[in-house]
Amino acid sequence: MARRRQFLAGSAGLLATALAGCSSGGETETSTSTTDSTTTSSTTESGPTPYTVHIEPNEPYTFEEVPETYGVVSGPMLDIGMSMGIHPSATTGLERAPLKYYDLLDLGFDESKITKLASGAESGYDKENFYAADADVWLIPKSTVSRFTDWDDSDYEEIESQTGPFLGTTLRFAPTAAVSDDPNPYTLYEAFEKVAKVFQRQQQFEAWQSFHDDLMSTINEGLPPEDERPTIAAIWRGVSPDSGQFRVAPLHRLGNNTKSYYRLGMQDAFEGHYPDGPIGYEELLDVDPDYIGTVGGLTSLSHEEFVNTVIEPFENNENGQNLSAVQNGNVIRSGGQYMGPIVDMFSTEAVAKQVYPETFGEWPGPLGELSESDQLFDRQRMLDIINQDF
Repeated sequence: MARRRQFLAGSAGLLATALAGCSSGGETETSTSTTDSTTTSSTTESGPTPYTVHIEPNEPYTFEEVPETYGVVSGPMLDIGMSMGIHPSATTGLERAPLKYYDLLDLGFDESKITKLASGAESGYDKENFYAADADVWLIPKSTVSRFTDWDDSDYEEIESQTGPFLGTTLRFAPTAAVSDDPNPYTLYEAFEKVAKVFQRQQQFEAWQSFHDDLMSTINEGLPPEDERPTIAAIWRGVSPDSGQFRVAPLHRLGNNTKSYYRLGMQDAFEGHYPDGPIGYEELLDVDPDYIGTVGGLTSLSHEEFVNTVIEPFENNENGQNLSAVQNGNVIRSGGQYMGPIVDMFSTEAVAKQVYPETFGEWPGPLGELSESDQLFDRQRMLDIINQDF
């Protein structure tokens, strides 16, 4: 039997125009729809006609047939795939994957159906695992794999010749001095639109875009004037108050890890003097932010763990006690760097309630405990979109 990937052909076709994103903190992140170059006729949601997709930094690629299986690292692309109701066939370690949201929605994420590409998210990559997984497309940036392997171009070409193409893109951190050599080319929804084109799910993407815009319309209507919005120091790679060392992430339209704070119009406490490396309490006290944001804490920690490992240690630390955010109970948490469309909605809702409870309602603490009347978006509508019932 001829394997399906024999029908997938690479192309050095025409370049696609980069998509535009939002330009200010309180605005809705609206993707300007564009059409990628095609080799013959325009593509549709139904027929497997040839179509070309260009996802930077990769070359344009022409599909002769719509891919059915994909491999990912446990990052935003996993959540993008799940947002379309397409279960991954291969992943790296899932220790930091946002599985709690899929459980909350009863999406039926099944690890037994997954081929593991690596022993962890950042180690144990093996080419033989890629061959065994035999995915139609890899939504994995080569730059990500290259951080943890010594593979060169020939290694990727070898895998692609026997499986599918690598079409991943970076979608994590904002461009800074530390990552200026590999900035994100897209915002979340710009990347989402590209991946939807890969799987010919354009109508589903449009339904997600409308759903997202409705939430952001609610958020924007409730935000205070810009000069009254609070400052925040967003901390990532875990928050350990007793260590006295913190890594601060900037608020930026291309920073997927701090997206929730940026969309809520919060002001970066380190704007104009962003630190290149870890900082200590002295630097935090110098800016004394209104809020401290635990990037990823909504995903990686339960409410009890958040209280025990972040809140209470800050309150009990002699330096932490002097921070206004700690004194006022303004240490909060968000979805973080692995946010795709599903996690993004939950994270935006959570941050809105943590920062502006008088407008959007109180945040209960544990994820999943909001009553239906207190929710800022309709969970059933989300499930309908995931199941293509729109």
